[in-house]
Amino acid sequence: MDKRVNKMVVPPPERLAIEEASTVDLVKEALDEAKELVRLEVELAKTEIDEEIARAKKAAVGFALAGAFGVLALCMLAVALVLALGGTPLTAIAVAGGFLLVAGLGVALGYSVFPKKPLAHTRARLESDLEQLKEHLA
Repeated sequence: MDKRVNKMVVPPPERLAIEEASTVDLVKEALDEAKELVRLEVELAKTEIDEEIARAKKAAVGFALAGAFGVLALCMLAVALVLALGGTPLTAIAVAGGFLLVAGLGVALGYSVFPKKPLAHTRARLESDLEQLKEHLA
């Protein structure tokens, strides 16, 4: 579901009847519409960037969690090695395995929310706008 909210209400531009408009007026109207389109695309791109930054922050938290638990797992594996020489290594290995499991979950979470295709919506809209402009000019 798209969470973006269009906060702007753009009134419809006053259009001249094609039969009544001069070429200069039609070119001005086309340029005004193109400027408005570019302005709206920039605004939508900013919104999309903000959304992707928020997702990247969540991914960073997941990766940080994974890193922290990875370090703890390495520490526990070191303790397990020491205990293997004379302590109870099975307990230390089990705890280290638990930390590794949590680290793996953190990596999976971070990867799942990391943006895969930056600005995908904006790219699609720009391609569509270019196609429409080509059709309109043809």
